[in-house]
Amino acid sequence: MLSFTPGSLSQAIDDHITWLAEWHRVAFIETMPRVDHVKRIAPPASFADWYKGALHSLPQDQPSVDRLAVLHDQLHTLARLVIMKTPDGAQIERKDYEAVIAKHTEFLQGLRRLERAFAVAASGIDLLTGLRSRVGLKEDLQREQSRFLRNGKSYCVAMMDIDHFKGINDTHGHDAGDHVLAAVADHVSRSIRPFDDAFRLGGEEFLICLKEATLGDGLKVLERLRANLEKLPIALADGKMITITASFGLTVSADDVSVEELLHRADQALYRAKNQGRNNVVVLEANGG
Repeated sequence: MLSFTPGSLSQAIDDHITWLAEWHRVAFIETMPRVDHVKRIAPPASFADWYKGALHSLPQDQPSVDRLAVLHDQLHTLARLVIMKTPDGAQIERKDYEAVIAKHTEFLQGLRRLERAFAVAASGIDLLTGLRSRVGLKEDLQREQSRFLRNGKSYCVAMMDIDHFKGINDTHGHDAGDHVLAAVADHVSRSIRPFDDAFRLGGEEFLICLKEATLGDGLKVLERLRANLEKLPIALADGKMITITASFGLTVSADDVSVEELLHRADQALYRAKNQGRNNVVVLEANGG
């Protein structure tokens, strides 16, 4: 099975550039009849192999990947039909030629966008928000835990969730939702210190690591962030202005608490914050209080 890597997508891109050159030869150079050369313009196997691997390896509901598969089928069906319908000795009609070229260009652009997206994901950067992604999250927190155990300087972990985010998508559309995520992420980045970390966990959920911070320090930072987000005007593409609120779950490192337990406590605190009406900060200390 081919893996869903930028390298394997690069192979599909290269193969389809070579394929277009071969299609040109069949369409304009080779001796007649053209139908005798149709097998030479069969689809390269590289994209189909990659797509089969992606179906098994990627999470469900990948519209950008499914769209590429549709474009791939459209391109090769169109290219074959143009060859077969053109009488021997006649030139391929300009509109048919331009349709094949346009479809090929659209398909390659889609491949390259997806290739870039996978490269960014592998780098640990969330493509939409510019924040760090889940990649390497636990390793980073484990390094912070080791630092804490060496020097005794605590750090805080907070889970953050944008309140009623589904309603934003339902009311204003998913493009507006993406815009809100990017605006919130930008505000979070500017609200923490340069050496603190912010991650997008997925959807509308984020994680913030405040280094060398006590529980009191963390609470001050998050309360200020919560209040500022509540007042932050977010302009949508259609000119509408909306505001959002967010809920936070906060905890702090402890000698006998692992990184996994710390994440669990922050998640528990966030759950309580949402159950207590949202738009608030709930603290869960190492003793569970």
